[in-house]
Amino acid sequence: MKIDTSRIDRIIDDENERWPFSGVVLVREKGETVFEKGYGLANRAESLPNSINTRFQMASGCKIFTSAAICQLVQRGLIGFDTLLKDCLDIPFPRFSPEITVHQLLTHSSGITSYFEEDLDPDYEGLWKDRPVYNVRAPRDFLPLFQHKRMKFPPGEKSEYNDGGFIILGLIIEQQTGMSFSGYIEENILAPCGMKDSGYFAADRLPERTAYSYIHDEADNSWRTNFFAVPVVGGPDGGAYTTAPDMVKFWIGLFDGRILNGEHTEKLLYPHIAAKTEGEDRYYGYGVWMIKPDDAVSAYYVEGWDPGVAFISSFYPTNEIMITIIGNSNKPIWPIHNGILDSWVEK
Repeated sequence: MKIDTSRIDRIIDDENERWPFSGVVLVREKGETVFEKGYGLANRAESLPNSINTRFQMASGCKIFTSAAICQLVQRGLIGFDTLLKDCLDIPFPRFSPEITVHQLLTHSSGITSYFEEDLDPDYEGLWKDRPVYNVRAPRDFLPLFQHKRMKFPPGEKSEYNDGGFIILGLIIEQQTGMSFSGYIEENILAPCGMKDSGYFAADRLPERTAYSYIHDEADNSWRTNFFAVPVVGGPDGGAYTTAPDMVKFWIGLFDGRILNGEHTEKLLYPHIAAKTEGEDRYYGYGVWMIKPDDAVSAYYVEGWDPGVAFISSFYPTNEIMITIIGNSNKPIWPIHNGILDSWVEK
């Protein structure tokens, strides 16, 4: 199989008729970049265009960084996947079950109530109307939002996507290493992969080549940044910045053993939890989704959605294809991704 790259621009043009895409698309096949292009504006006020090396927010797409860091702690013998939360973090959660394990936090099966209950209220921006986002700069800053909440279900009973569990994983990383969460990730996950353009940047101190993320107001057909809609600094559950080329480096580094040894890479990528969506062969590992239609995994992917942010990065091991699409608006980007997959042709 090979990618018909001549179709990719047409796919995006077709999508633009419904809602213009702003962001980047990068496609690799068998170790070679076969398509890379920026679309739209990184800064609307200054009319600065997006380029392939523009940095974008990645929302929950960076949960895999947190998961890989936890796997490193297990690899080093500091904790185990079956270690109880109460035995590896000395922060009290008075209404949480004492039976919660690290594995359950990684697979969204701990049963805790998160700081953001997406199933009850999907308005993430609304969460910050009465809580200044500029005060949320470290994992500990999220604690007042969920530390004293009750459990939703017993640990291990089922899996329900949970951002709060990843905040706790970040706190475990900080306690077990003595480093800040972002410092640990940048030194032990991003640096070994050569991801020099990625990091947990503060919205009030963005580096060069960083795109603003935009929210569309339908009432007056205007655009505004998401500065007041997400925490000012990303954390263990999401919000890091990256580039499309850096995501290529991440996938290569992960599968080349630059982050974890073979045993713990396999643990990260194991299909631990089946997705509840009926009719899909979708599973969740540790911070990564996968498609497994039979005995073998056909695709690994990470994705993220925040106000003004859309992110997908996928790897198809059999065909050696990587696709990364990052948008700095809320335009749905799965149609672009799936259109690219549909452009595979026989050699």
